Parts: sequence; C-alpha cells; structure tokens
Amino acid sequence: MQSDIHNMNIEQAVLAALMTVQNSYSEVENKLTENEFHADRHKLILKAIVDLDAQNKPYDPVLVFDWLTSHGCVDQVGGEEYLMRLMADAPSSFYNLNSYVEKLKDLSACRKVEAEALQVLRNARNLTVSRGDLVLNAQTAFASISTEDQSNCMVPMHEAAAITFGQIAEKIELELAGKTSIKGIQTGIYDLDSKLGDVTPGCLLVVAARPAMGKTTMLQKIASNVSVIQGKPTLIMSGEMPMDQIAMRMCCAAAPADIGMVRNKPHLLPKEEFTAYTQAAAMFHKVPLEINDISRPSIANIRESMRKMKHKYGSVGAVFVDYLQIMKTSKSFAREDLKIAYFTGELKAMAKEFDCVVVLLSQLNRELEKRPNKRPVMSDLRESGAIEQDADQIVFLYRDEVYNKDSKYKGIAEAIVGKNRHGELGTAYMHAQLRYCQFDNLDSQAIEQIQGWKQGDAA
Repeated sequence: MQSDIHNMNIEQAVLAALMTVQNSYSEVENKLTENEFHADRHKLILKAIVDLDAQNKPYDPVLVFDWLTSHGCVDQVGGEEYLMRLMADAPSSFYNLNSYVEKLKDLSACRKVEAEALQVLRNARNLTVSRGDLVLNAQTAFASISTEDQSNCMVPMHEAAAITFGQIAEKIELELAGKTSIKGIQTGIYDLDSKLGDVTPGCLLVVAARPAMGKTTMLQKIASNVSVIQGKPTLIMSGEMPMDQIAMRMCCAAAPADIGMVRNKPHLLPKEEFTAYTQAAAMFHKVPLEINDISRPSIANIRESMRKMKHKYGSVGAVFVDYLQIMKTSKSFAREDLKIAYFTGELKAMAKEFDCVVVLLSQLNRELEKRPNKRPVMSDLRESGAIEQDADQIVFLYRDEVYNKDSKYKGIAEAIVGKNRHGELGTAYMHAQLRYCQFDNLDSQAIEQIQGWKQGDAA
C-alpha cells in the first residue's frame, strides 16, 4: 500500500511565501513545479501563480482567487476561505522559501521512487513478463527519475568567458611542458583528427556510410585508439556483431593479421602473424575496453552499461553504438523520424550526463546509389533531421573502389566531415586494409597526390 510522503505545512508555507512577497516566484521558478506538491488544491494554486507571473501580473491572494474563479476551479481549492486560512496559518517566511522548496523536492523524489518501486513489484508478480523485460522495465523506470537541479544552469557571460581563459592557459601550459592537452578523444587518423580536433566529452559523433564502406572497422579503429593509446575507459555496444568477432577483428588490426586466415584457416596463418595475434590478445588484457553485444540495444541497456563502466573505472571515455537503425524501444512513435529523434536525443543527453563521447554508427539511404557521384552528403542520412540536429560531428565513409572496379583510389578510404561544431569541414584520407581490419594513416605526400587527383577529377 502506498504511503503518504508529504508535508502539508511546508506546501502551505511555500504558497503563502509566494503570495506574500512580490516577484518571489522568480527565485524558485527553475526548481518548483506542480509535481512537487502532493495536494491537488495546492497544485492548482501554484498553476495560478505561474500563469499570472507569465503575464507579468501580481499574484497576491486576491488575484490568485480571481484567477481560480475565472478558470472555474475555485471550489476544487476550497474557496476563498481556504486561501485566507492558508495565508493566516502557514508559517511563512520568504527567507526560508528556498529551503522549503528543497524539502518539497526531496518529498516529491521519495514519492516518485515509491511509485516506480511499487510498479516494479507488480511487474515482478506478473509471471507472463519475461526476465529480460522485467529487468529492462525496472532500469528504465528508475533511470527516468531525474535529480538534476536546473536552478544553477544560468551563468553570467563574464564568468563563462573567464572559464575559457583558464582552459586556454591550461592547454598552453601542458603543450609547453610537452604533455597532451587533449581532454576528449581522437580517432588515430591524423588527417581526420586535424579536421575534427579534440572531440570533447559531451559530444555525439555520428559515423555514417553505406554497407561495405567500413563503418565497423572505423569504430574499432577509434575504440582501439581511445582505449589503448589514450587509456580511456571505452565501451562498445555491438548490437550487430557478436563480441568474439569484434575481439578477433581488433586483435587482427593490432597484430596485424589477415582476418580471413584467422577466421577460416588459422592453421595456415604465417608464424609471424600468429605470434603478433597472440601478442595483441595479451596486450588487450590490461586495456580498459569492454564489449556488450546485446542484440538490438535500448537506451536503458546503454545507460546501464555506461553506469557499470563508470562504477568500475571511475569514468567513461567513449561509448560506441553499432548501430542506430537496429536500436529498439518499447515506446511507440507515429513516425520513424520521431523514433530516431528519441534515440539521438537520449544518446546526446547521456554523453553530457556521463561526461564522455558517444560515437554512433548510422546507415545511409539507398538513394545515393542512383547518383553518378556516390559520395555521401547530409541529406543521405536516414531520417536526417534529428541526426543533423543532435550530432556535434558527422563523418561519412566512402571507398570509391566499391563502386568502380578500375578506380585509381584503390586502397583509399575517404572520411568526409559533413558537420563539425568545433572544427573544419572537408575530406580526410586514409589507407584501407580491410583484410587486416584496418584504417591506417597515409603520409603527407600520398595525401597531396590524392588531392591532386581529386582536383583533376573536378576539372
């Protein structure tokens, strides 16, 4: 049976303070909502105060009563008599208003937790619910209860500017000392990193391509660089590929070793490649990299895995999600673009919540196959509106040899930066060795030669 977790005296004190002191609602408007009140009559009174404040009108007891009367809900409140009694009896003090509101928020959080816990218990007694759905629903229920305080989100411009000077000074000091000033992640492809810059915590980086372009290889390249080279805790949510295949591919890339031989004919693998593969597998023993290969992961699955990573390592450096279009949710949406918007919005929010980078793989529309020039552009993103809005960086992968057998760009992959909030747009080039599950760096001379070819093609 649900208990009554509330305090009527404090609810009355808050309302009395608001109706006593002019403009007092502005002190608590980012903290106080109707949900903080247990009594329905108190929710209505706050609604009147909020509406009057929005119209730049006073909200003393007389005007609140007029608002309630005009909206036909004065009887639900208890009439003018209750308003007058509230003002007379409540232990009101404007100077304690913030303390009162904090107490109401504590009580409101307790009621939310209790309500969700009771629902979880009811689900647990329903023997028709699968174990997976039971755990997932419980995780989702409690993850939806936010404790974030929105009251301190506003900062004067001069304070924000001062923070940036501190950040700049810190970077200069580190560079002069020969230490890295990178706070976020880098891909390990130097030409691409020069364009993306430091992909900072809180960012959503989308890597998009048509099949056979190397999306998963790119994921593994970046994940390896973040976990092995940068030493940051890294999580791969592999909804498409089993964890043993991910591990095999990453060991082949680190060795390097031919993935076809390792998978199908390991007894014919050259001795040096076998030795290198063994050393790569041993090297990963001390690397903060974990794989979750749950099929079609949900937002709740990803958040729970991130929470476990943070508990284990103390922080999360980067999370890789493979891939957007196979994610699932129990929520229903009228259109596919609304579902995509839900996923990208939640992933962006989790990047900020866990202070990490989220790298999201995405498929592209088939329509580009009909164009003579099949290099991707922003409109090729499936349900592109939400992805364009939420992503901080968008990188398209393209390999010309997939479409043109006689291509002079054989062995070359392009990373086309289509959106970049913190750097430049343009195309980066890398060596594609997919038999070794690798994208690797090209030297400056090779890049200059490719750029010359591209200029010639354009002419």
